[in-house]
Amino acid sequence: MTHADPGARDALAQHWLACAAQQRHTVEYRLACLAFEAIAAGRPLSLADAQAVLGVTREGARELIERMAGQGRLTLDERGEAIVAAGGLSLIPSRHRLLLDGRQLYTWCALDAVGIPAGLGVDARVESRCAACGSPVWLEIEAGELRRASHPDLSLSLVAPDLNRSLRDGVCTEIGFYCCRRAGQTIPHDVVSLAGALELGRELFRHGPPI
Repeated sequence: MTHADPGARDALAQHWLACAAQQRHTVEYRLACLAFEAIAAGRPLSLADAQAVLGVTREGARELIERMAGQGRLTLDERGEAIVAAGGLSLIPSRHRLLLDGRQLYTWCALDAVGIPAGLGVDARVESRCAACGSPVWLEIEAGELRRASHPDLSLSLVAPDLNRSLRDGVCTEIGFYCCRRAGQTIPHDVVSLAGALELGRELFRHGPPI
């Protein structure tokens, strides 16, 4: 598989890091962090808890949560009273399974799946499927470092962050794993090595959710 030109790859990585840095002093980021921490512990974040910690009115908390849900930056439960996914980490089953420090969770994209344990420096097992051929892929991380992977040339597609699109249902759907098991695979986006994705993910998630 042909990887992205180093210059293009580095530009994409810098775009992600710059976008994350711009978000870190916003109330949206505070909410994403609260929800991310709750979900990492295996529980949703209720509207009441978000309101209490943020120090806003119930109406203010609901308006913020619903706006971010509309941007695909978090997911609400069926009743609309609790956040069950945020910052790429989810309690809802998805294509990307993440066993994080012994707790079964899920992620929105392949970069979340490798970046979260790398950034947190914890043990994890990731299970997913190749976005091109559908073959199972997996990798194991110990204390934030890659230890084993199902394929020696396992790679990830990468696209630039775009807050004008849904993060969950737009951007993240284009970031997947590729295993090179079939000749002639067409990869529609820039591709980075697993090592490169871990390095980027470690920087993105060391402060919590990037966006």
